[in-house]
Amino acid sequence: MIELVYVFIAYFTQLLAIMNPFSVIPTFIALTEGLKDREIESIVKKATFAGLFIVVLFATLGRYILEAFNISIAGLRVGGGIILLTIALDMLGEEVRTKKVHPGDIAVVPIATPLIIGPGTMTTILLLVSSKPGDIVNQALVLIAAIVACLVSFWILRLSRVLVRILKMSTVRALGRFMAVIIAGVAVEMIVYGIRTYYIELFLPLTSK
Repeated sequence: MIELVYVFIAYFTQLLAIMNPFSVIPTFIALTEGLKDREIESIVKKATFAGLFIVVLFATLGRYILEAFNISIAGLRVGGGIILLTIALDMLGEEVRTKKVHPGDIAVVPIATPLIIGPGTMTTILLLVSSKPGDIVNQALVLIAAIVACLVSFWILRLSRVLVRILKMSTVRALGRFMAVIIAGVAVEMIVYGIRTYYIELFLPLTSK
């Protein structure tokens, strides 16, 4: 039981770092500038439901998505690691994670995705689910961790104006950069492990002949 708790904490921490709600706060405040608290609350609620739908979809059907596209775990690790590393570098360089905001309903796009649930989050969920194929307990842990991380992220956005008043914008930006460093570390580990797996499974048997 204790081991499952440790695994859940590891999954939750990794997913929350990749969602990185602190880095989204400046963009969220800019998008909702001039809106009333009731309107902001409505946007966050709608974004939360959209985000939950995405994480549940990838956590429950991740294995089938990999099989449909014939993607190996090693390939997913390398590709996902590159995506995460790119996102981390963008965050450290203070790049906006969505280049253009389209008018209309901002709750789903761009707040739910790609600001919170971006390609890095989707890839990580797929990777965690696929790390133990057929393991229902592991899939349940990924699903619960993803749901909790999603709820915490949108709760942080809901309190964004309060956090900015208390912590100041500079502190919020610093927290976002710290999370970006964590993401960069996770990305490098994924890339190295993926390349190592490729070497062991594909190249090592050839060299031993």
